[in-house]
Amino acid sequence: MRNRAYHFEIKDLLTQFVAAFDDTVISRFNRNREAKQNIEVRYVFAPKQRVMYDIINKAQNLTLPVVSINLTGVTRDETRVFNKLAPSFIPGQLTEHPEKSSKFLMPVPVNLSVSMSIMTRYMADADQIISNFIPYNNPYIILSWKVPADFGTDYEQEIRSEVLWSGDLSYTTPTDTSYSDKFRVVIDTSFTIKGWLFPEQKDPQNTIYKIDNNFINVNLANRIYDPEGKELNFLTYEQQGYQSLPGFDDTVPTSYSETVTISGIPEFTNIFYATTGTFNAIRGVTTILSGRDNNFTLYGKRFDTSNSYYLSSNVDDFYSNYQQITSVKSPTISGYKLDESFYSTGNDNIVNLFFPASSLSASGNFTIVTANVAGWATSYQAQSSILKI
Repeated sequence: MRNRAYHFEIKDLLTQFVAAFDDTVISRFNRNREAKQNIEVRYVFAPKQRVMYDIINKAQNLTLPVVSINLTGVTRDETRVFNKLAPSFIPGQLTEHPEKSSKFLMPVPVNLSVSMSIMTRYMADADQIISNFIPYNNPYIILSWKVPADFGTDYEQEIRSEVLWSGDLSYTTPTDTSYSDKFRVVIDTSFTIKGWLFPEQKDPQNTIYKIDNNFINVNLANRIYDPEGKELNFLTYEQQGYQSLPGFDDTVPTSYSETVTISGIPEFTNIFYATTGTFNAIRGVTTILSGRDNNFTLYGKRFDTSNSYYLSSNVDDFYSNYQQITSVKSPTISGYKLDESFYSTGNDNIVNLFFPASSLSASGNFTIVTANVAGWATSYQAQSSILKI
C-alpha cells in the first residue's frame, strides 16, 4: 500500500460542519423576556472530556457556554455503493470541448460519525443553542464541497453531502453537588455526515492524438459454395504454407495488410499562389514578390482545430521574435507566428493567407507552418513547395 490517496476530504467536511453551526448567538433575557445581553457560543473541535478539562481555570471557574465537536468513527456506507469497474464521468470544463474530459474511479462512500456536546450554565442557554440547529436539520442539511483538484476539472465540480441528525438529545444535569460546585448542563447528541473518500488518481484520462489501424487480409478456413452447389476451393493461409495469420508472420507478403492512420496532426496537400486574381499551383522553389499583395490558398486537413500559423526559415534574421512550436506528437521547431489578421480559415480543409505589399520585407527561403496541440505541418508537404523572397 505505497500509494497515498489523500485529498483532505474528512478535514474539509468537518470544517464545513463546524462552520455550519459556529454562528450561534444566545441572549440573556429579563423577566419580560426582553434580550438584555447577547453572547456568542464557542465551538471547539475536541472530545468533551478534554474540553471540560481545558475550560476549568485555576480558580475552578467554567467558561460557558461552549460546544465541543468530535469525530467518533468512520464507516463504509454500502447503501451508496454502485459499479466499481465503471468510472464516473464528469466534464473537464463548463462548456463542451472535444479535447478535454475527466473521469475518476468510484470513490468510497463513508459515513462520518460526529458527536456534539453542549455545555451551558443555564438551562435557557441550552434551549437557545438547540433551537439554533434542530429546526434546520429536519430532515437534514447539505454540505457543498468539490471534487479534488487532482481529478482534472478546470472548474469547481460540486459534491453535496447530507448531514443527518440522530434526533436524540441526552441531558445530564447535576443532582448531587456541593455548595462550591458550579452548576452546568451537558447535552449530548450526534450527527452522520455522508461523505466520500477518493482513490489515488494514477491514470487520468488523456486526449488521443493519433491512432494507427492495421487491417489484415485473412483467408478463413471456411469453404465457399456457389449457388449451383459447386465447391470453390480457396486455399487457407495454412494450406498456402504459412504457420500463422498474416498479422503475426513476417514471411507473409506485405500486400496482405494495410495501415490506416487517424490523426489530429494537420496536413498540407496543395498550395496555390496569386498576386492577381488567378491562382496557380506551386511546386518546388517559387519566388514571390514582396512589393505586391500575395495571396495563398492552402488545401489539407485539420485546419479548424485551434490552429496557429507561422513562417519558418533557415535564415537566422528572416524575421525577429521567433518562437518554439511545441506539440504532443511532433518534434519542436521554430517559426515566426502570424497575427490572425493575415489568415482566415474557410473550413477544416481550406485556409487563405494574405500578405499585403511589403509585409514580407525579409529575404530568404521559407515555408508556411500550421500547428495545433497534436502536431504541426509544413507547406513543404505540398509538392516540396518552398517560397523565396
